[in-house]
Amino acid sequence: MNTALTGTNNKITDPSQPLHSLATGISLDQHLARQLEVKTRFRTLECGVQVEHYNVDFASLSYRGPLQPILPESNPYRLFDRVFRDLRGPSEDSASREAMADRRRVLARASQELDALRGRLPAADRGKMEAHLGAIEALDHSLATGVGAASSRACQRPQPGAPLDPWSNEQIPALGRLQMDLLAMALACDLTRIGTLQFGRSGAGHRFTWLGKEFEQDPALSPVCQAKGFHAVAHRDMDPPERAKLVRIHRWYAEQLAYFLDKLAAIPEAGGTLLDNTLVVWLNELGTGSDHSHERTPWVLAGNVGGHFRTGQVVSFPGEPHNRLLLSLCHAMGAPAETFGDPDYCKAGPLTGLTA
Repeated sequence: MNTALTGTNNKITDPSQPLHSLATGISLDQHLARQLEVKTRFRTLECGVQVEHYNVDFASLSYRGPLQPILPESNPYRLFDRVFRDLRGPSEDSASREAMADRRRVLARASQELDALRGRLPAADRGKMEAHLGAIEALDHSLATGVGAASSRACQRPQPGAPLDPWSNEQIPALGRLQMDLLAMALACDLTRIGTLQFGRSGAGHRFTWLGKEFEQDPALSPVCQAKGFHAVAHRDMDPPERAKLVRIHRWYAEQLAYFLDKLAAIPEAGGTLLDNTLVVWLNELGTGSDHSHERTPWVLAGNVGGHFRTGQVVSFPGEPHNRLLLSLCHAMGAPAETFGDPDYCKAGPLTGLTA
């Protein structure tokens, strides 16, 4: 997962745990926000559906920089409070402005104290401090740029509805749709222009019980495999019954993508829709789960960023590093470069045959 949006090799963080590693470069979403100098309140939004944080090495798509993962927010109510709490119209009162100024003063004081402490830290802890300071800087940026006013008729304060348990397996479909609703409205209100939505971590144990009884715990499996759910199914993808389950699982994910695309297509913008001016990327970091292969990894692009991409086609690039695709996405978003990620995997430029 660490390489999916960074296009870089990993660095092992614990020699006794060779699977524990972090990416050595910035991720595409953060790179675009930096290159395009996005002026929205939130440079990016990282949304999650039951992404456990107990092991950062397996939990992050987004990276602020080398070894600086950004953990997604899996609680939609915390996300709502953070993003939409202060959504207001043009008639903002002085009390709101003073409250915003107070928050910025608190952040400035915290940043100064942490910066003074940084020089006394051992080298191993300085990276963590840099990541923390970066998070404070991002929060200060969101306060400094203000909250997007509800100037568009499509921009409305969303209603989270009845409370859901963010960690209930049975609530995954509802949680995913709530996070998609929040992200779509954040885009409609121009509170952000770049976001990610991540279902689970690497090796996620989601059990797709809402798809049928065959997805419930299997007594024939060991307790460990039962607990792993989706992970266990993916490791048995050569077994026909398990492969049939995987087909149903990925069909369900495709339905979630369709739901999000429909949300964007229903939001009017600039003589068209928000989807017309947006690029949505659906990805899985593995080609096959049984051997953790990175060959034939699937990517789906929807929307064409104002006509940049030629849609309605299936293309294949056997043997090509996905860095070239990430570079193509940079060009589509108005941030051209010669390479992205590890330059050794991006010597041939963007992929051909994608543009209109």
